[in-house]
Amino acid sequence: MAVTAWRITFYMAMAALCSLLPSLAAASVLTGIEVQPAKKGGTHLDLRFTGGVPELRSYRLDSPPRVMLDLAATQSGLADRRINVNRNGIEQITSLEGNGRTRLVVNLSESQAFTSRVMDNRLRITFASGVSRSPSPSPSIASAGLETDEGPQVENIDFRRGAGGAGRLIVTFDREGVEANVREDGPDQVMVDLRDVAIPDSLNQVYDVTDFATPITRITPRTSHDATQLAIATQGAYAMISTQNGCTLTVEVQPASQKAQPSQTTGERFTGERLSLNFQDIEVRSVLAKLAEFTGLNLVASDSVSGRVTLNLNDVPWDQALELILQSKRLSSREQGNVIVVAPASELADLERQELEARNQRETLSPLVTEFIEIKYARAKDLAQLLRGGDGDGDGFGLLTERGRVSIDNRTNTLLVQDTADQVRDIARTIDRLDVAVRQVQIEARIVIARDTASRELGVNWGMSSTRGFQEGEDGTFSRRNINPGGINRAQGGLAVDLGAATGPGTGFSFGYLSGDILLDLELRALESEGKSQTISQPRIITANQRTAKISQGEERAFQSVDGNDNPDTEFKEAELSLEVTPQITPDNRIIMDLVIKNDSFRESAFGGEPPIDTNQIETQVLVDNGQTVVLGGILTTEELRQIAKTPLLGDIPLLGRLFRYTEESNEKVELLVFITPRLLDDGLTVR
Repeated sequence: MAVTAWRITFYMAMAALCSLLPSLAAASVLTGIEVQPAKKGGTHLDLRFTGGVPELRSYRLDSPPRVMLDLAATQSGLADRRINVNRNGIEQITSLEGNGRTRLVVNLSESQAFTSRVMDNRLRITFASGVSRSPSPSPSIASAGLETDEGPQVENIDFRRGAGGAGRLIVTFDREGVEANVREDGPDQVMVDLRDVAIPDSLNQVYDVTDFATPITRITPRTSHDATQLAIATQGAYAMISTQNGCTLTVEVQPASQKAQPSQTTGERFTGERLSLNFQDIEVRSVLAKLAEFTGLNLVASDSVSGRVTLNLNDVPWDQALELILQSKRLSSREQGNVIVVAPASELADLERQELEARNQRETLSPLVTEFIEIKYARAKDLAQLLRGGDGDGDGFGLLTERGRVSIDNRTNTLLVQDTADQVRDIARTIDRLDVAVRQVQIEARIVIARDTASRELGVNWGMSSTRGFQEGEDGTFSRRNINPGGINRAQGGLAVDLGAATGPGTGFSFGYLSGDILLDLELRALESEGKSQTISQPRIITANQRTAKISQGEERAFQSVDGNDNPDTEFKEAELSLEVTPQITPDNRIIMDLVIKNDSFRESAFGGEPPIDTNQIETQVLVDNGQTVVLGGILTTEELRQIAKTPLLGDIPLLGRLFRYTEESNEKVELLVFITPRLLDDGLTVR
């Protein structure tokens, strides 16, 4: 147990020591950066350190213009991670720290050459102002390399990100005729062997290109006494192709997978049979011949196809391999049946132009033929307009040639077409595709108007009458009259009770007291009523796809009016129930409908004038499944009314005031709902 505890303690101590190694290795600290102009033009970038000047490794890019400065075993002591310069061609400096090193990314407004030298405790980077990047190195870099008299050497190393995430390494030599051998060295590495080629010290450094997000992560030069190697570290599945033109070697590594990959340039999907190609400095025509032999297609290469190419493709579709080869040599292809024609893009364009001119000439010289085409379902007038092009205003395109004509026989719904034989056949095929039966839709709407009313009345009526009165004579004078000549109830007291007349509502009763000629009446009214009604309108219509249909029913009234010249005029107003719909059937048998639904009615005027019109309308667009019922909308109207009639002062007396008050309460609710149900009809089906 003691030995085990000692081992655990030892391992923990070693782990802690390993975690401290990066910080211990970083003996230098970057304390400051100064930017100042140079005396002979350009810009000085002074890097100040404590603990000594570290080893510098650098490389540069053209797109975007940028310089990477890697400081080995260095910590960053800068206060700001980003320094904005914006002068002398330097825009921004960004510092990154990790794995015991510091990287400075210098963003430039344009590509510039640069040199470096150590001055005491600082490192000076000098940028040449106004010097664009070129294949030839700057004088400072050339002086550090080998002399060209001793043999070929690497002049420049550039890395770029291509389309679709491809990594592209471009190596430039100082002369032509350099022998380059590109091969795969394991699953995660590609080797570039340069025999009898030297590399300058300024370019002999490790290029970390992980930030470009390509299959290439690192480029490491390796030198010997008679050769140079470029070790390209990769990650993931990839497809590699290399080309060499003159003094430039290009190695492109594209991401790939076991499945067919989309094209990096056109977005097309490669579906050809997979193959592997490994050729060193082979003629392009020979590679094309191998592809034709593998695919079984007939391949014709133009005399302009030339050059040599180095291939290392592993398990890629043959059409993708062909595309890569054509791109490397700026070639193009055209497939005709089982024949592939390969030629420069400009040559193929000229060939297509010549073929088009020849076809136009054939159409001009071809004889005209006449064809009668019977139209079954569509209107011949509409199809004739389509053949002529657009709606007659020059919009759209027609199917007739310049010499073609079309005529219509409305009686038989037949087209008379005159054009070249080929064009007449194309027109006949087009009409067969368009002249088909259109699907039909039945649209049923249900408009529901529900009314709910309730009212209450409660009150007392007082009255008094006498047996004596006045009567109007023939001469217009009034004379006293006894309305109770028989003396009935005269000078007698008693009660009179009325339980309501037969014609009355039967909700009130009255009683009175008779005394002499005076009759005192009291009537008690109490009424409570409820009413419910429902009105349903159900218009239904059948129409074809994308055809507007309308059905309506209503009333029209005439009204007299006077115009500006005081002449009588008659005006007609309509109140109708209508359904207007334009359906569109989707490919999944759903229906899109543009709907306009109206439900109007006349309402009698209270003052004997023109009657107002109660309108209800819905205009909308909906998407409904076949046979599904949906609620388009609804309107709810509520009216509450309460009226009180009373005798002043007496009606306000508590409890007793109820004998001198009349109360009326009412509540009315009106609700409008609109339902819609579409149904697709089979061919020949009718609805009854």
